[in-house]
Amino acid sequence: MTSRADLAEFIELAPRLARTRSEQDHYVPLFAADIRDWFAGRGWFDEPVELWLIDIEPGKAVARVMCHRSAALAAELGSADDSVPPLFFGAVEAADEEALGAVIAFLLERAGQVGASRIFGPVSPLPNVTGGLLTDGVDHPGFFDTVWNPDFYWSRFAAAGFDAWGPAHTWEVPVGSIPAARATAVAPAEWHRLGLRRRRVSRLGLRGFADRLLPTLNAAFSALPYYTDIAPEQLRSQMQGLPALMDPDLIVDITGANDPADAPPRCFALVIPDPVPILRRQGGRLGVRTVLDLLRHRQTIKDAVLIIQGTDPCHQSSGLLSLAIRELNSALVAKGYRRLRVTFIAEDNPASAAVFARSGGRQLHRLVFVDRTLLSSPPEERP
Repeated sequence: MTSRADLAEFIELAPRLARTRSEQDHYVPLFAADIRDWFAGRGWFDEPVELWLIDIEPGKAVARVMCHRSAALAAELGSADDSVPPLFFGAVEAADEEALGAVIAFLLERAGQVGASRIFGPVSPLPNVTGGLLTDGVDHPGFFDTVWNPDFYWSRFAAAGFDAWGPAHTWEVPVGSIPAARATAVAPAEWHRLGLRRRRVSRLGLRGFADRLLPTLNAAFSALPYYTDIAPEQLRSQMQGLPALMDPDLIVDITGANDPADAPPRCFALVIPDPVPILRRQGGRLGVRTVLDLLRHRQTIKDAVLIIQGTDPCHQSSGLLSLAIRELNSALVAKGYRRLRVTFIAEDNPASAAVFARSGGRQLHRLVFVDRTLLSSPPEERP
């Protein structure tokens, strides 16, 4: 891509393909502002990003893909000894199997051009892995901070020699099915007895919450095989726009009763009303019109999304997460939400999955990342 017209086509391709395939209510748009930053070389990621449009016939793109590099993520994935980091890719959209085959052929070609010995994705250029590829559950729509793709994506990558890496699931909890014992707010006397308190987070106080959150977030996720530490400016960038759509009652910040006001939380949960229906209408554009749309319809959004939760390792296995979930579930019931959806719980993290199973939840989508180590001569496509 070299022009503003190319950039506009890259942004518009996803909603155009969704309309063509009658998938408007399923796909999850990327933020157009993020794509513009990738194109312009702005942002807080530390490696160049390439945006590519693919034409099978001249004049109209049938696919797109983003390529990037990350030495930090390569190290987490065990590729630190390679002289050239893996080629990471993301933002994949393809009209059909033929178009996706062209994307895969391009990735193989591009990896050869830059000397990469591995291709891994779909991942965005973030300080930790986000993305993935659905293998099951594609009949269920995607939601905020997750991915969605047609069912032929996984089979086409598998046929091209890519292996599944890091299988995970999204979850859905019908609020009406939450047991009463797990939706009872923590009483003041219980907080006092435990020596804890919940700090309230306002829209104006969201930046302060982000600053407090960061040490706990990095500590809680540092042992995961795909996580790289997030810097303050990176987290603030990711949380831009949240004040317009957040529900303060759905953000849980638990600390010690005598901890300083700016102390990191011992346990937290970041949950927001799901803005994806509005983002779909606006094609991922988070401009003034979208913000006004969010403000106008904020009270009518009845699906919530748990973006992330965590407990300081020093306080794990102490019951803090159960308290946070009780507070969250109580707010969901009181505010009339229909369901809570949960992003990306890895299959090797059954403890986190059990939290939502006990609240009456079920697995919704299964997703993987695709990974291929490149040989000197690529194998023939699998039947």
